[in-house]
Amino acid sequence: MDFKNIIFYNNKFVDITPDSRESNGILEIKDYLDGGTVACFPDLRSVSKAMGGARNLQKRWNGLSRDDRIDMLMQTGERLIRKSEYDELISSSGGFPIRYVEETRKVLGNYLKSSEGLLQENPGRGPVAAATSVTAPIVQPFVIVEALLGNCSITIKGDGKEPFSAYMLADISIEIGLPIQFITYKTGRNGSLSNDLYNMIEMNGGYFILMGDPYTPKKIAYNNIMDKIDVRSLPIPRHMIAFTSHGGAMIGDDSCDIEEAAKGAIDSFKFPRACKVPTGIFVSDSIVDEFIEELCKIVQAQKTGDVLSRDTDVAEVSEGHWIIVDDFLRSAKSSGEVVCGGKMNQPTIIRGNFYSSLSMEPQFPVYCVEGMEDMNQIIKKINQYSANLAKGKILDLSLYSKNADLFHKLCQLRRAGSLNVYSLHLNLPTLSQNPNTAHEGIILREFLSEPNFIDR
Repeated sequence: MDFKNIIFYNNKFVDITPDSRESNGILEIKDYLDGGTVACFPDLRSVSKAMGGARNLQKRWNGLSRDDRIDMLMQTGERLIRKSEYDELISSSGGFPIRYVEETRKVLGNYLKSSEGLLQENPGRGPVAAATSVTAPIVQPFVIVEALLGNCSITIKGDGKEPFSAYMLADISIEIGLPIQFITYKTGRNGSLSNDLYNMIEMNGGYFILMGDPYTPKKIAYNNIMDKIDVRSLPIPRHMIAFTSHGGAMIGDDSCDIEEAAKGAIDSFKFPRACKVPTGIFVSDSIVDEFIEELCKIVQAQKTGDVLSRDTDVAEVSEGHWIIVDDFLRSAKSSGEVVCGGKMNQPTIIRGNFYSSLSMEPQFPVYCVEGMEDMNQIIKKINQYSANLAKGKILDLSLYSKNADLFHKLCQLRRAGSLNVYSLHLNLPTLSQNPNTAHEGIILREFLSEPNFIDR
């Protein structure tokens, strides 16, 4: 099945197909489990047309009245809720259970239906280009939606493993006229295209959004001086929004609802390759035994299986992928004891006192539970391992508690810089699909929106 790139050229949206002269050939999208080809996209030869399209769409979008933009965004939300034809492709290429894919799509649709209270007042700061990896099906569409709400056009490079969650919104843009361009290319061969996009963004005052290691954004931004200086020592420039952090944690104090907290841990691993899963679950000593018992009960009732089956809770993985999971397991088991699971394609619970595994990514449901005697010690531990991350912060921390004062205290510590996390959640999983609290929204709104939109 062939898919297209969507570019705004000569004042209209045009298609570029894999057999077009503007393509170097095909970019194959594989099934996450068996490696079979599920679709083909163009390997774009040049981004010159997309660069002009980004500028023109920016002017066109900001030339519309606010009411017209709100109406278009709300229409998009309605269509997104119903647009299920890409769900199976998102699931099979990304390894995401299909019922969670459907749930995510509806969350985003309802978010867009609330655009009247979300669209910023000021004109957008310029075109946005984005190259984001996909660890959950909310990532690419979330970046697109926040750019639109910031009154920016968006040119998104579809992820080489799962581009369909971005393509879904680009497809709607043709029908409604949203300022979205969708492109695909092989990063290894066409790395210069990222440089071209960044240079266009810098010239037009917008932002380039990138996920990955801290070095990659600098290689793109400082490409012309890499042979003269070690760019790793240079700052990330102001036109670059770099998602280079990861990590999540969860705290359950002695007032928490144990069933709710255990379910929250499970929900935090709906998309276990997401960088915000809680690698440390810290539970008060007085209730940790009951918490683990409840967590075991839920884990043992889960079904691991085919992502396209609607009763699958955890997507099974290949032996090749399990090698990555096993690295995390070995590290975690060196600091604890397996309580449940531990074998291939088995969700696993480990109880212990964790260190090195806290800064790793498990890539599968592995729940590392640690008894907590002193809240201040846990805050210190979170700050210590977040200090080793590129941004000096973990992405998400969930507190399960009936103590509202404790949550407010943690919020104050975060704002004061004494708790190194981007986003705090009260009685919600770290894998929050609430765009008002998800870390991606906080980071993007910091750049794309006026100040009063931050932490809304």
